[in-house]
Amino acid sequence: MKKLTREHTVPYQKRYSTFEPAMRIDPGQTILVETINHMTPIVETEADLHPHGSPEYREREETGPIYVNGAMPGDMLAIRIEKIDVVGLPHAMGYGVLADEYPQKPVAFPVKNGRCMLPGGISIPEALMIGEICTMPKDGKPVFYDHGGNMDFTEIRPGNTLYLPVFHEGGLLYVGDVHAAQGDGELLAEGAETAADVTLTIDIDRKYRMQRPLVETSDSLIVIVQRNGFIETVRQGAKDMAGLISRLHGVSEEDAYMLCMVAGSVRIAGSLAIRDWIERPVIGFSVPKDIRKK
Repeated sequence: MKKLTREHTVPYQKRYSTFEPAMRIDPGQTILVETINHMTPIVETEADLHPHGSPEYREREETGPIYVNGAMPGDMLAIRIEKIDVVGLPHAMGYGVLADEYPQKPVAFPVKNGRCMLPGGISIPEALMIGEICTMPKDGKPVFYDHGGNMDFTEIRPGNTLYLPVFHEGGLLYVGDVHAAQGDGELLAEGAETAADVTLTIDIDRKYRMQRPLVETSDSLIVIVQRNGFIETVRQGAKDMAGLISRLHGVSEEDAYMLCMVAGSVRIAGSLAIRDWIERPVIGFSVPKDIRKK
């Protein structure tokens, strides 16, 4: 299996100007991608929890870009998340809705027997997911996450497939910001941030042809959307999903829209603890896959 090591991270400020691939792969190939914890490449002890703004802090450095042979603008990359292995210690710190009452400081904690060992002697099950994953956007720094990005959506996890639009030849995929655990909304403004080894199978999909990210689970299709304001974001999600259901099942968009309103669900992604995410929320708009014609 080919491996893209964590020495191939790209700083956020260079993300959308780095077009030279760190790895080239064929469609359908399974690879291992190493990612870093933004506090430091790998957190071994709490001494590695470097504060925001310090020279050692590695904000939004993701691994890539990965060039998929044959992927062209108008295609989608189909990225199946096969496995995520935690490397080092996860950590958490941030804002949260009660930060004024409970000031936060960085804390590292181990994962034992599939459980995150939190302060106070309590633990929760691992809920491994990828917080940031994207293709190269069409033009410069994007306004919205139509190319993917720091979506922090909990369904981008092992066993599911993420579809991302291709805007440049090869797709130029980045992966990072892995969490050992996180709930919907990323309420602390961080998950259980961790370095990780991520196993992905990456193919080219020409079936869905969505303009925004799409997640396929065992029982649902979920379009991930960001727009200005909650209502406009939900409207865009409904429009995207109605168009997809119309194409997949050969029904009118009007009938597909009715299905979306009857059976659709909205979940919050992104980070509710950061004001920009309130003004430009990220949602997952889902419908069940069990749709049948008479």
